[in-house]
Amino acid sequence: MASIERKLITSKEVQERCSDWVESQKELLYSEDNVLKRKRENEHDEYFDTDSEFDSVSECGTKRRRLAKQMKDEVLNLLCEWKDCLFDSTSMEVFTKHVANHIPQLEIKTTEEDKEVYVCQWKGCSGETAIPQEISRHVNYHAFHAKLKCIGSNIRGRIKLSKCYRDAAWKNVIDTPSAHICEWENCLKTYNNYQIFLYHVTAHIEANPRGNKVEGGVKCKWLGCQKSYPNLYKLRNHMRSHTKEKLVACPDCGATFASNSKFHDHCRRQIPIEVQGFQCSHCNKFYPTEGILRNHMRLHVFNYKCTMCDMSCESPASLAKHIRYRHVSTRSFPCQLCSHAAKSQQDLDSHMTVHTNGPLFACTVEGCLYTCKGAYILDRHMQRVHDQEIRWYCCHECPIKYRKSYRLTKHLIEAHHLQWPNGHKRFQYTQDEDGCYRLQMVRYESIDEENISPTQELALPEKKYDIRLDDTTPYMKLEITERDDGTSSSGNGTLQFQSQDNIGKSMPIISNILISIDEVDAEGNIIKSKVVETQETKELPPSEEPPIILT
Repeated sequence: MASIERKLITSKEVQERCSDWVESQKELLYSEDNVLKRKRENEHDEYFDTDSEFDSVSECGTKRRRLAKQMKDEVLNLLCEWKDCLFDSTSMEVFTKHVANHIPQLEIKTTEEDKEVYVCQWKGCSGETAIPQEISRHVNYHAFHAKLKCIGSNIRGRIKLSKCYRDAAWKNVIDTPSAHICEWENCLKTYNNYQIFLYHVTAHIEANPRGNKVEGGVKCKWLGCQKSYPNLYKLRNHMRSHTKEKLVACPDCGATFASNSKFHDHCRRQIPIEVQGFQCSHCNKFYPTEGILRNHMRLHVFNYKCTMCDMSCESPASLAKHIRYRHVSTRSFPCQLCSHAAKSQQDLDSHMTVHTNGPLFACTVEGCLYTCKGAYILDRHMQRVHDQEIRWYCCHECPIKYRKSYRLTKHLIEAHHLQWPNGHKRFQYTQDEDGCYRLQMVRYESIDEENISPTQELALPEKKYDIRLDDTTPYMKLEITERDDGTSSSGNGTLQFQSQDNIGKSMPIISNILISIDEVDAEGNIIKSKVVETQETKELPPSEEPPIILT
């Protein structure tokens, strides 16, 4: 073997061949004309239509990864759509200043209540408000939205995405954004221009040290955020959760997206349903690509287990929602017009329709005068009256069927003695191939008992409390105090009931329990709530007074 290697090394023919090859590669790589030629050829390359916008196919037939184009390198063709304005620009800074100059040209309209409001003059937009700061933010956001639509048009042209077939009349309808306040390290500067606000926040981020892995990490200094990241790239992505920044918008319908992948999926969904060849085996819905179907199938698998009941959820958000509605009694969203309090902003918004005069939704079918206050009720009206669609809820045990789901639920409980699992609040019905809705009999769960459950993040800190009952007042007064030394008054972690006649008597420990204590006002509204970790017991302390039991 050694002799063979020596012959190869000393072979002049091989050395000359190798030298010639190296020289030829140098000429190929460093020739400026050749590089320009390759760039021009690459502009006309045709790439295979895959699930990723960054995939391409090399000459040998294997996939290679093509880097995405940086946002700063995007060529923008910004068009002003303010009324009759024909201004266009390729500079975002110039375009932003131009749009801001249209704000003094706002029209003022008088409403039926004799209230003057500012009306946006952007084509296709019907935004109006009586607050000058809000209309200023609204108009300036149109400039940022125009940039996102240009980026979406560029991306769709590069990778040949499907055209969006949604109603184009809504592409310039935007919601007025909330106040742009910089909360980075108590900066608290306020902006009416969203693009300038992003420039300002970026300046804070760029002041941090650079590197692939910064020693000690790069900390987010946004108010109330304690997260840390290894480099600036990760921190920039995280900051979008605070600034609510979107990266791209559909040029046809105006929908905004936080990533190119979401925009990619949005365009993929626009193909007709009859040619969408990927069907879900659980709910029989069709999807255009395997990737979108795979993401959909994850919603059918319940991975997150509630530690307080047998309920499992498909996502951390749905688990948090379940805990808020089923296991927490706090109502943090009070109504300003009555004594009602809701558990979420969505519930409060639904409640506010009670205080409005007249309907909020009207049927759009010509000749129909139907009106209502809820979007769901209007959808059901469209199905029943105009689409002539009837939902039948059929029993899986007998031939009976109903038009209302609650009647089928009552039938299953009374006739077939069924009951929903612990943690669930109702039966789930799914649509079968014959169009009827029947009881969902299959539920996919994938829970790893060895892993830490997400609900354990809600665990209380290991602190010791004393609960004292004061019976000197006309009503029983409950006082909770935390010990500084972290130990209970008896030294063995027991729960103390202290009153005038019985102080310091402990109760045997059985297991840990949680006590939820709500403080209410005279009208019965919860104004303060506490959760206390105590000990469960089956024995009461000896006392001459009647026993006091906390439930």
